[in-house]
Amino acid sequence: MSLLVIGAALAGLAAWTLSAVLLPLWSAAARHWPPLARSAVAVAAVPVLVGAAVGVAAFVPGDPHLGQLMGCHCLASMPAWTHLCPVHPEQAAAALPWALGFLCLLLPGRWRGVRELVRQARSRPGPDFELVDLGTPTAQLVGWLHPRVVVDRAFWGSLTPPQRRAVLEHERAHLARRDPLVLLVLSLLLVPAPRRVARGVVVLWLNRAEQRADALAAVAVGDALLVAETLLRCARLGVPMDASPAWMGGSLERRVRALAGHDGAPESSRPDLTFADVMLVLGGAVVLSSALPWVHHQVEHVINLSS
Repeated sequence: MSLLVIGAALAGLAAWTLSAVLLPLWSAAARHWPPLARSAVAVAAVPVLVGAAVGVAAFVPGDPHLGQLMGCHCLASMPAWTHLCPVHPEQAAAALPWALGFLCLLLPGRWRGVRELVRQARSRPGPDFELVDLGTPTAQLVGWLHPRVVVDRAFWGSLTPPQRRAVLEHERAHLARRDPLVLLVLSLLLVPAPRRVARGVVVLWLNRAEQRADALAAVAVGDALLVAETLLRCARLGVPMDASPAWMGGSLERRVRALAGHDGAPESSRPDLTFADVMLVLGGAVVLSSALPWVHHQVEHVINLSS
């Protein structure tokens, strides 16, 4: 049981630490080169994979220098060594207090985040388009696995027919790009990360997703300026900016500028998460799996240096 707790704490600590370093660097690069935002899911997967490898390594004894795999060697040569090993689990007891303390700090907020994502993912299918009284002038996609367009009734009534079409084509572009599902995957991968860092990654990806949906809507209606004018009209109506694929998500200024420079060329509705991205992440998992004895050995060194 102590190994399970320590493994979970090591996984969370490694994922949190790497997220706090890697994701801000990636965010800074993506702000200077916006197309990089497409790689948000793949980058967010790196801390999770490394954290999982560190956590699993607690159960994989061995010495990569001696070519020894799944064999215990530390206890005989170093009896005072804080030892992570399923053969001698009692040797890990010294690391148990800090592991419990870290989990008590990390888990509550992460659990709430996962519970909210699961609740949204389990939303039941409904009509593809629905007018409801939201109390806020907005149009948005509701649900992750079965998304549908939901529009405030009063907001819909304030728009002209061309503006209504611009709004609908924008939301249909999100559906074609599978943006709700991509955001769900991204949000799950960002659960171990510091909240402010995770929020920054989501905002950067969302800016790209909204601009791509605007471009697809501009091609569908044949008028990029109409989409831009509708955005500005909605901003004057007080439609709130949102952190989800929605008509008023992302940065208004960037979206309007991108539409003003749109040349009317055909746009791709390719999602930001493809089979190639999945294979890349799986390849990273295979590489980390082959390095588990080395990771196990280094984790033990770190634990004993800090004790």
